[in-house]
Amino acid sequence: MHPQLHLAPLKNWCNDPIGFIYYQGYYHLFYQYFPYDCTWGTMHWKHVISKDFVHWDDLGIAIYPSKVYDANGCFSGSSLEVNHQMYIYYTSIQYTKPDPENIHQNISGEDFIASQSMVISPDGFHFDNLKNKKMIIPVFGENQIGHPTHTRDPKVWKHGETYYMVLGSRYLDENQHYQGQLLFYTSSQAKEWHYTNNYRGISIGDMWECPDIFAIGQQQFLIMSPERTENHGYPSHARITTCQFHHEHCDMEITGHLRLLDYGRDLYAPQTTTDEKGRRIYIGWMRMPVKASNWRGLYIFPRVIEYYNQHIYTKLHPRIKDMFTITTDHFDYQKATHIKVQLQQGDFINIGGYLISYQQCLRADRSHVFQSGAKDIDLICETPPIDQCHLDIYIDQYIIEIYINDGYYVLSHIVYHIENYIHCHVPYILKITE
Repeated sequence: MHPQLHLAPLKNWCNDPIGFIYYQGYYHLFYQYFPYDCTWGTMHWKHVISKDFVHWDDLGIAIYPSKVYDANGCFSGSSLEVNHQMYIYYTSIQYTKPDPENIHQNISGEDFIASQSMVISPDGFHFDNLKNKKMIIPVFGENQIGHPTHTRDPKVWKHGETYYMVLGSRYLDENQHYQGQLLFYTSSQAKEWHYTNNYRGISIGDMWECPDIFAIGQQQFLIMSPERTENHGYPSHARITTCQFHHEHCDMEITGHLRLLDYGRDLYAPQTTTDEKGRRIYIGWMRMPVKASNWRGLYIFPRVIEYYNQHIYTKLHPRIKDMFTITTDHFDYQKATHIKVQLQQGDFINIGGYLISYQQCLRADRSHVFQSGAKDIDLICETPPIDQCHLDIYIDQYIIEIYINDGYYVLSHIVYHIENYIHCHVPYILKITE
């Protein structure tokens, strides 16, 4: 069964949400999609649209491999409205050593080169993969500023009269170890791009995927997904911090702690946009180690990013929150459910085998509601210490999202075997949708 409210592919594999944009009255969301199986393979851009983040119209595949330079995949990227048209930017992939037994893979996993490309759609619904594609940043050569294989995920925005692009990449440091970096490009018309600067100011992981720079009021933020930062569970996680980005010279400095965006550790590759009211929102991919029937991977509810009292909050989008209007006393894991509860030190709530407890920090244990075949995945996760514990818990087939103290932290998990009971000795409120 599919989730009731969360977006998931009807079948086959999905990963990064991309091209996320509010355009001409619709939310357009694309996502990385392999149309032939429930495993990662040659990447296409699947296209869905919505007006409310719940009812999504599937418009099929928008961007697919059609050129020599993107023959083996159209990797992640972003969308931008320019002169009422939709400009799409993506990473184009070409294998240097394809697997002769499987054209959707390469020999070692590293045998490919990456360039950056774009497609212009006149209306956000029609995409000419044969005539309207263009390579805009070629593959880097040896000893150039970026890595020929690991440079990807263009995120584009406009500031003043100039367009800006950030790319994730890597470089070799003086000890011949790979470190992550960001590359910055500028353009006057959003078509011809010129390298301007880079950022190498911190050491975390060996490649920085899915970078996203934006402002809320006067404060600027960086979201990115550094690879290989840990040696247990998923080795790569989405992170967020405050920063200062100076548009004149594309200088950047990180000004805060690069903390986890979601403490459940399943979330990866988020992308932000602004909604119809100008709020900064994001959607992220939840990694599923084991497929659900004939599909694999799903997306969190859209979240609003806010910043006050020197803290980054991520809150459930009000369009989703307002859907849970019917109070009930019966828990059914197959129905999307909102549970509201306040825990004191030492309290817990057991939701069909998923155990949430509070002892200085929030602790979530999915050991009893997870696939036994999934290996090396964090089954128990914790937040940093908190001094109170007001929880808004959203349960939908295969996913639990826990918003702690009005979004002070969020912890989300993929689950597989929730049962129809709740054990808790403190009062709680259950709500479902119509």
